[in-house]
Amino acid sequence: MNRRHCLSLLGASSLLLSGCAGIAASTTAPAASSTLRGTGDLGVVVARSTGTLAIVDTTARTLLAEVKGLGDLSHASVVFSRDGRYAYVFGRDGALTKVDLLTQRIDARVMQAGNSIGGAISADGTMVVAQNYTPGGIKAFNAETLELVADIPAEYEPGKLSRVVGLVDLPGRRFAYSLFDANAIWISDLSDPASPVTTKLPNIGRQPYDALVTPNGRHYIAGLFGEDGLAMVDLWENKPQVRRILAGYGRGQEPPAGLQDAAPARLGRGRAPRLPARHRPP
Repeated sequence: MNRRHCLSLLGASSLLLSGCAGIAASTTAPAASSTLRGTGDLGVVVARSTGTLAIVDTTARTLLAEVKGLGDLSHASVVFSRDGRYAYVFGRDGALTKVDLLTQRIDARVMQAGNSIGGAISADGTMVVAQNYTPGGIKAFNAETLELVADIPAEYEPGKLSRVVGLVDLPGRRFAYSLFDANAIWISDLSDPASPVTTKLPNIGRQPYDALVTPNGRHYIAGLFGEDGLAMVDLWENKPQVRRILAGYGRGQEPPAGLQDAAPARLGRGRAPRLPARHRPP
């Protein structure tokens, strides 16, 4: 074969390859009407009365879609996947719903309890955990499929389950949470979901409720519904213990010394004072 024939074949091959590339590009390119977007601009708004989740563009400040069928959202909370694409919605009726913010539809849904009050997602994004009132305890799910991977009942006495509140995620697929009825804080290590290990801290104060973890992941702090003060746990200790801090926190809601006799007149005789939201029963 001479040089001219070789060049001809190479030219034909190039045309053939470019033609194939053009066909591939035409079959994979999005339609002109499609809108490509990242997830950094997206947000959600919970519509409690209608049981829907509104997806919004926070830059353009526009409503993109409304996802229906999420159940009782009267005390709903939301956590997001690491890439921001999925919102995990915890409903008061015990439902856990995974919503795709890009396709604007429900990706997965499970009725995991009778009464739920929020949840968390692990730092690595692989596990979603719900905290439940009924039955009391936490349940962990595969973030991709919502398959149940661990169930930890909050049984503090034989046959007695506590309502769980104050759930936070910790490094290493660990979770800290409070047992409202048991006056306790538990820390569960779910690095092996098949064999969870739970550290139990009893007698931390009356009725722990809302809680948080500090940004460095070191301290878990729970507010106490049943008394003044806060309960704090140093999670970096080999054997974590509870310390009471801010003793007397909340006493500012009571009349100052010397004004107790005037309080009934100000509140209205025969009428009970209305407590601030953080002091009302859950």
